[in-house]
Amino acid sequence: MRKFSSFLFIIGSLMLMTITGYSQKVYKDKDGLFSTDLLADSVLIGNNSQVVIQSASTLAGTIQILTTTENMVTVEYYKKSKSVNKSRAIDHIDLVAVDLSCSPSGIRLQLRAPNPPPWNTSEATTLDISLYVPAGSFLEIDASYFNLDITGPLTGVVVPSSLGRLKVTDVIGILDLTTANRHLTISNISGKISVETSNSTLEAHNIYSPENQAVFRNQGGDLNIDGFEGQISIKNSFGRIELIDFRPRGDRNIIRGKSAPIVIDIIDMNDEQIIVSNKFEDIDITVPSDLSAALSLSVDDEGKIEVSDLEFIADFVQKNRLSLIAGEGNSNVNCSVNGTGNIYIRGIDMEEK
Repeated sequence: MRKFSSFLFIIGSLMLMTITGYSQKVYKDKDGLFSTDLLADSVLIGNNSQVVIQSASTLAGTIQILTTTENMVTVEYYKKSKSVNKSRAIDHIDLVAVDLSCSPSGIRLQLRAPNPPPWNTSEATTLDISLYVPAGSFLEIDASYFNLDITGPLTGVVVPSSLGRLKVTDVIGILDLTTANRHLTISNISGKISVETSNSTLEAHNIYSPENQAVFRNQGGDLNIDGFEGQISIKNSFGRIELIDFRPRGDRNIIRGKSAPIVIDIIDMNDEQIIVSNKFEDIDITVPSDLSAALSLSVDDEGKIEVSDLEFIADFVQKNRLSLIAGEGNSNVNCSVNGTGNIYIRGIDMEEK
């Protein structure tokens, strides 16, 4: 009887070790970090296409999101630790959990860690995540210290607050991104758009927003847009604004800058309105040589206005103010510079471009 009891004790102890003991193999990777092997989990998505990602504020890392044709969400990840020794790294890694679950409201990916964390300021515990979601999913992400690299097609991506680098491609629907002090890049986007960063570069490529006014904000960094059709609102200070291959639509096109140049390349205008204002720097706009628009241009006393390679009739002329009619005057272009700065309007033959 005693032998049988001892046998049961040994079996129970082994089972407990399997459940609660050291089950994650940890090794030192090429970057000198202690890391697990690749871990993974999957769930069926059901009828709801919403995917919510929430992270503890004590975690950082990278999240790459790709789309698939399967009705399933899959997460693959590495847990990594920068620590003084392997034993301490294992303790930290075991405190981090990646939970993937399904509910009637959609899929939820939760990244858990203690708060406050046990690792000190010279240490770190991070996650490198690859997430695969069905094409057409809608993403809501609250993971402040993660860099995000997202590729659609998706119907929406919302990141209300971040301190990480953001890169988003192929969204038709809603795009709402806010980060700070980090690079932000978007491409192949159409729909309702609002993006903002600061003290870094904001880049946008191939953007289409004819029904809604797309909003771009930056401060202390350049704002570069290449390929835009629709209505736009841009505001930047202490950083260059460059808007290339611009096809304005509607009458809500407003570009405001401060203490850095504004460069705009307009491809065509039919019956639109553009308002451009700058402080303490130049406005330089290229327009089609056959432009049909009324132009209202004004600078301060020390500034100058130059219009070249464009046929027009002068409607009002002063030293620092000029009103012109080009063609039939179908569109409206209003430009003003406060403080030191000039306005340049340059016509160009679109067939020779």
